[in-house]
Parts: sequence; structure tokens; C-alpha cells
Amino acid sequence: MPVQYPIRAVAKLTGITVDTLRAWERRYKAVIPDRVSRGRLYSDADVRRLLLLKTALECGHSIGRVASLPDAELQELARASFPSSPVLRTQPAARVDLTELSKLRRAIEALDSTTINDEFSRLALFLSPTELVHKVVLPLMRLAGENWENGIYQIAQEHLLSACVRNLMGGLVRLQSRSGGVARLLLATPPEELHEFGILSAAMLALEHGFQVDYLGPNLPAREILAAAALRSPDVVVLGVLKLNATPAVQRDVDLLASGLPASTELWLGGSGAADVANGAARTGVFVLEDLVQFELHLARWKSTHLQGADA
Repeated sequence: MPVQYPIRAVAKLTGITVDTLRAWERRYKAVIPDRVSRGRLYSDADVRRLLLLKTALECGHSIGRVASLPDAELQELARASFPSSPVLRTQPAARVDLTELSKLRRAIEALDSTTINDEFSRLALFLSPTELVHKVVLPLMRLAGENWENGIYQIAQEHLLSACVRNLMGGLVRLQSRSGGVARLLLATPPEELHEFGILSAAMLALEHGFQVDYLGPNLPAREILAAAALRSPDVVVLGVLKLNATPAVQRDVDLLASGLPASTELWLGGSGAADVANGAARTGVFVLEDLVQFELHLARWKSTHLQGADA
């Protein structure tokens, strides 16, 4: 059954007030949520559309003009206005001049680790973790992957950027970790999965949403994750899996996690290989997350379900 979100969770995630959400529904039929006895319930598609509508308004369009547009046209408006950034942003983004990312790109090409680290540190001073993830880290990692595949970057450039991002994000996770929080998340990747940018990004986003984070890093067998979960009693275990590493061995590890975690502990599988290794994990509380936007949706769902309850 698809996950649905109460109106207060949607308001918190999108930055659109509850009153505005109701007005957009009443006046413009921009999004029509399901109505149940507990109030309004929004789907993933509803939330994505609301984020697109909000982006259009940030670009100067009126809600009356864009409310009836199909999602594809709203997507094009977002791409035209923010060509260097992910189309969907879950928080209002601070303005980052394109020349700043150009400076980082030149430093990567020149293997200039000092400039890369200095620029990352400077951007981290005035960007929130959400903005740093969506506007800087993910675009750079995407660019590095494309340039490596096309022969523009050598392995040295990809490794240098990886090391700098790991240092930056790992440091931010440690600095922002808190002894209390709305819930505890434990994050790791399975054996042979050495790519940790997805779970590092998720850790930063979870911290900004008020969660407590136990970051275990990459390349951990299921039994080690279960042992850590027994010690730390997380509310959610987050596992990142790329498609290249979606092997039968990893699927067995996912099955072991699903059967070994307490019924009260949810298991969130993210990354391009998540759906491939989730087939055998048939129990309540296992979720496949397509991207970091869905990750934030599930953070909001968890808080609304366990802390607030639905609101009409």
C-alpha cells in the first residue's frame, strides 16, 4: 500500500503552510489529496507536484497561472530556472553563484585539494546541510561520474573529489550529531559497497530534520549491522546499495537484516540497486527509497506517524 502523508508533515517538508495548502486545493484544485476521517492524506506524487509548484512561484509565476499546468510543464519551468541544480528541492535554497561551482570544477581538474577543501568549507558556512547536499555535493558527484565515463576525468580526479567530499560531509555529520532527537537512524552500506555519498548525504539531511544519527560507514556485513542495532536500538536502519553491487550476496544480507531487526525497527533501502535487493525482504516496515527527496518524505512520515498524528 502506498505511503501517504498528513497535511502537517507535507507543510513541514515543502515549506508551504497548512493554510496555503488548503487554499490551493480549495481555489485552484492544484492538488487534491485523499480525505479520510483523520483528515487530508497526500501521496508521493502530490508532494512532488507541490514542490514543483513552489519552485514555479519562487521563479515569479503566480499560483493562478501554474496551478493547472501538468507536472511535465512544471518540471520544464524548474529546469529553465535552475539549470545547474536538481529540479526538486525540499528546502528554499540559498543563492550559489555558478562561478563558485566553476571554481570547484577547475580545482578538481587541476587536482588542487587545497582549493577544493577551502571552497567546501566556505560554502558550508552559509548553506544548510540540505542546500549543501542538493546544490553542491550531488551536482559535483554527478558531474565527476559523467566526466569519468566520458574520459574527461582520470581516476585521480574522481578519487580526489571523493576524498574531499567524504572529509567534508563526515566532519559535518560528526559536528552536528546530537545526543537527543526525534528518532535514531543507523546508516551503513553492505559488504563490497564502498560508495558512501548517498548515506552521508542522508545522514546530513536526517540531522537537519532533527533525527539522531549513528553513521557506521560503508562495507559492513549484515551481522555487524545487527550487532550495532542491538546496542543502539535505532528506530530506522538505512542501507545504501548501488546497482553495480546489487548481488545475490547483498540480497541475502538484506534478507538477514529484514528478519533480524525488531519489528519496531524500519529498514530503508536507498540507491540505484535498492529495488533489486528488496525482493526477498517481505515484512512490514521495509521501504525502497528512489532518491533523497523520498528519503526526506519518509523522515516526515516517520515524525508525523510517531510524534504528531494526522491533522485535518
